[in-house]
Amino acid sequence: MKKNFKLLLTTMAFFVLAFMSFRISAKADGEAINIYTVDDLLAVSENTNADYILMNDIDMAGIEWTPIDFTGNFDGNNHAILNLSVKSTSTEIRTTYDGNYKTYDTCFAGLFGVLENATIKNLTLKGINVTVNKEEPCFIGSIAGFSEKSSIENCSIDGTLRLDVSAKMFGVGGIVGYGGDGSITSTNADVTLICIDHDKENRDEQFMGGGYSAGYLDVDKCFIKIDGYDSDHGYVHDGGLVGMYILYPLGNNYAGYINNTRVEGMITFFEDNTDRRAYCKDFIGEVMNWTYEYVGNSSDFTRNEIKDYSKDLLPHYCEGGNFSKEVIESTCDEFGYTVYKCNDCNEYSYKADYTLKNHKLGELSVIEEATTEKEGLSKGVCSDCGAEVYVITPVVEEIIEEPEEIVEPDIVSEPETVPETKPVKEEEGDTLLKVFLIGGLVICIGLVAAIAVVLFRGRKKR
Repeated sequence: MKKNFKLLLTTMAFFVLAFMSFRISAKADGEAINIYTVDDLLAVSENTNADYILMNDIDMAGIEWTPIDFTGNFDGNNHAILNLSVKSTSTEIRTTYDGNYKTYDTCFAGLFGVLENATIKNLTLKGINVTVNKEEPCFIGSIAGFSEKSSIENCSIDGTLRLDVSAKMFGVGGIVGYGGDGSITSTNADVTLICIDHDKENRDEQFMGGGYSAGYLDVDKCFIKIDGYDSDHGYVHDGGLVGMYILYPLGNNYAGYINNTRVEGMITFFEDNTDRRAYCKDFIGEVMNWTYEYVGNSSDFTRNEIKDYSKDLLPHYCEGGNFSKEVIESTCDEFGYTVYKCNDCNEYSYKADYTLKNHKLGELSVIEEATTEKEGLSKGVCSDCGAEVYVITPVVEEIIEEPEEIVEPDIVSEPETVPETKPVKEEEGDTLLKVFLIGGLVICIGLVAAIAVVLFRGRKKR
């Protein structure tokens, strides 16, 4: 009986502790970290397994972003990151493989380098620019260079991605570079993609796609607008949505899907290779796995193959940078931007330098007062559109009070009183001495005068 009672108590204690542990972990996991400023966004790299929520639109102009390898959840909260500039890859290396299942140690670039077991949702990227130059296998994308077991939901991308490379395998994707066992849902991408192979001697495997360049990600309810330029001296795998549809990772055997998606645009490419493949189609360049659902899709796509291999393919060839600028001011509903138009050809133009929405904020409500050590936080509401905007107030400057100067009262000095000198009464002996001396002096003078007279008369008689 006692043994059973002890067992019962032990079991109850175990469940109580387990329940408490669950409550604590659930609370910790449910607390997202708010992102208000550029510094807050940069700090994501310090904790890559957390939940984040974007509370403001953030302008990243002038800051070079280092891609983050991320395993958390990032909720854009229907806010935007403007003018993100990426010129490097993240630290993590992953194994990718081509259509022959040859493996490559690969690096990645984008807002995130590698996504794994992550969720990215409700995020807008305006004016993102990913420009990477590598000699190793590399994939780039706007949201991520690589995505596995992750989901991208309700996002919007507007930008340019360019990869200059000399390697055996590489690719450019409008949303993701390379990935598998994940999904892209309800996401729009309006992207210019440029991929230039600088190794003219060795054959390579190249991939380009307006959604992702290679892999096996499920896609539903997306809109892709692509303007692609691919210069390759190996094997081209280009698609309006995906360059090569191949099961990833190896060993998986699930049925994927590409549904309810629209693709528009054009890919201009050349394949400088006598053993030509030249895969370029509206949705999938090359299909390596046929076990997938394909329903409700449409396209307006142009395959533009170039046979002149003498120069790399670009959106624009005029030299000199002779561009006119038209600034479109922001409103509370739309971001501002600048339209650059080539004055030489009068045809090519592009948008850049996005600016934050111009909200009209009334009186700010203080959420957290600024101190001498910490910034404050206030919230304003736009009187035109009702949008909530969070405003950071600067650290309060510490005022060091200088000690009061002690002013001593002026002291009026009274004139110094000179004691009255009384005549000293001469002694009687002193008076007689003076009379004697004066009298002696007179007698001496008289004798000298008498002698002088006698001498003078004596000379005269002679």
